[in-house]
Amino acid sequence: MQKQKRRYKPGPIYTNPLFALGVVVVAIIIIVFLSSGGEGGVSSDYFAQGIYINNVEMSRFTRAEGEKQLRDWADSILNKKYVFTYTDPATSQVYSWDFTPSQVDAEMNTEEILSRAWSLGHSGSRSDQSRTQQDLRQNPQYFNIELSYDEEKLNSYIDGICYDKNIYIEPIDATIVLTATKPEIYAPSRDGRELNREKFQSMLVKLMTNGSSTTAYELPVEITIPAVSSDAAENGLQLIAEHSTDLSESSTDRCANVRQALNNFNAFEVKPGDTVSFNEVVGQRTILRGYKESTVYYGDTVTQGVGGGVCQASSTLYGALMKAGMDTIERDHHSLIVSYCEPSQDAAVSDTQDFVFTNNTDYTIYIYTNVINKVSATVYIYGNRPDYKIELVSTIIQNNIKNTASDIRIDTTGDIAYYKTDLIKVKEGKLGRKSKLERLYYDWDTGELVKKELISEDYYTGERDIYYQGTH
Repeated sequence: MQKQKRRYKPGPIYTNPLFALGVVVVAIIIIVFLSSGGEGGVSSDYFAQGIYINNVEMSRFTRAEGEKQLRDWADSILNKKYVFTYTDPATSQVYSWDFTPSQVDAEMNTEEILSRAWSLGHSGSRSDQSRTQQDLRQNPQYFNIELSYDEEKLNSYIDGICYDKNIYIEPIDATIVLTATKPEIYAPSRDGRELNREKFQSMLVKLMTNGSSTTAYELPVEITIPAVSSDAAENGLQLIAEHSTDLSESSTDRCANVRQALNNFNAFEVKPGDTVSFNEVVGQRTILRGYKESTVYYGDTVTQGVGGGVCQASSTLYGALMKAGMDTIERDHHSLIVSYCEPSQDAAVSDTQDFVFTNNTDYTIYIYTNVINKVSATVYIYGNRPDYKIELVSTIIQNNIKNTASDIRIDTTGDIAYYKTDLIKVKEGKLGRKSKLERLYYDWDTGELVKKELISEDYYTGERDIYYQGTH
């Protein structure tokens, strides 16, 4: 027999106990919602959660409390007094300077930051405030107070210390005097001192920005080294090169010309990067300027001329400079072989030829000269020892090159050649050659050859044979 199911008709919903409980819960939620500012918004009295100013979480502060906290913090920094001192090591005297950020009109933008921070969660509709609060919980916002100050006043304050007579002492270079024989130190160098401006300014800005529990600081005063210390000057006065040429076969007048030209380079200073022209330093070779007549080369012949021998002065200087490691900008060899120096170690000068060199090192060089009549001409180079010991090596590539041309001169006296058919050789011309000059660099300590440099390859023509021919 099939059982019949009973059916119940539900009563009104408000008679259900669960419904009554739900109404109570909803009422509580509405009350909490309204008391918190409405629609999930933040309390109107406090900063929203997730707001940080200078890494301080602000949600525990009301607007007034936050403002007071920041103002007190800014005032404690801007009105704090610092003392900077320096103790003179020579006298033990202590000098001090006071500093307060307000001296340079230092200010902080606390009001601006407070306003921007407070507006998050307190502006817009309640729904806008609620969304902002939810976003801040996921993405906190960080604000930093910024410092501003009068740069001109800060620079003026720093200048006052920088140039204070108790702080600043100017370094003094060693004084070098060029005596008649060599360069010498006349007065020693002296170290100076100065305030490290960059470091001090950074220190002041940091104190104005962040403050400090320490109020006393030592000034960053540093020793300043002179550009030319006594030690550096002494190292730069070493004899680094010496070169001599032979005057034993020269006439007295020729020796006088060599001396006259080289005197222009005695006690001669060449600073780093300087370029020197021999012709500009020596000037015109004239009788009025003290030069005498002597043998000179004219093409592939030998003749007489004022200033004969000046080329030996330039050649002596050239050899010394090559040994000192200088660079040559302009140099010509003679047309004929010269006997006073090694092959390819000559430097010809004339109205159309010049010898030009430059000091390619980082140190000043000093040139000194000495001429001993009918003995030798010598050039000395003083300076800082070069990185390598330098030697010059001359090599003859081809020797005894004969000039096939002749110089035929008419003998009007008839003493040597009388007839036109007479052709009498009176002088055998010197033979020519081809040669080269190399500069060799050696390690000072081991003597090992480090490198070899080709300076020049030169071709000297042979001198013409001289013949006399008669007129009859």
